[in-house]
Amino acid sequence: MKILSIDDQIAWMAAKRADWQVDRKDERTAVWTGQLRPTKTSYHLRMFYRVPHLLERTTVRRVQPRVYVERPALQQKPGNPEGRLPHVYWINGDPSQGEPCLCLFDPDHEWSICDQLADTTVLWASKWLYWYEAWLVTGIWFGPGRHEEDFEDAGSKGLKAEEV
Repeated sequence: MKILSIDDQIAWMAAKRADWQVDRKDERTAVWTGQLRPTKTSYHLRMFYRVPHLLERTTVRRVQPRVYVERPALQQKPGNPEGRLPHVYWINGDPSQGEPCLCLFDPDHEWSICDQLADTTVLWASKWLYWYEAWLVTGIWFGPGRHEEDFEDAGSKGLKAEEV
C-alpha cells in the first residue's frame, strides 16, 4: 500500500468531492471545507489533515484526519445525563478550549495514512451526522464505534499538527 501524499489527497478530494474547497497550508497539510446532508439538515464541515513524516514516532489516532462541524453548531440533548455530546473529542479534554472533533473511527484499525479521505473520512462524517440526528431525537447513540479518550492538540481548532 502507498502512503498518500497531500497532493494525492487533494487530487482525490477534487475528483470525488468537487464541491469541497481546499486550503493547502504547507507541503504536508491541507484543510477542506464542504457540505454534507445525511438527512434533513445540511452541515458545513471543516476537515484538517497533515501527512506525517515517515520517521515520526506516532500513532494512527494522532495523525488521523480531524473533522469539525462549523454550522449549524452541534447541540446538546436536553437532559443528557453525561452533560456532553456523544462520540466527540475535545482538545486537551476540555470543552472550553475549542470545538468538538468528530469521533469517526476506531483508531486502532479503521483508518490508515494509505486511505483516501474522500472514500473514508468524508463518508464516515456523513454517517456520524446521521447518528447524531437520531441521537437528538431519541437520546440514544445507535451508531457503532469505540470512543477513545480526548486528544491532546498543540494547535488551535485543529489547524496545527500535534507535537510528537
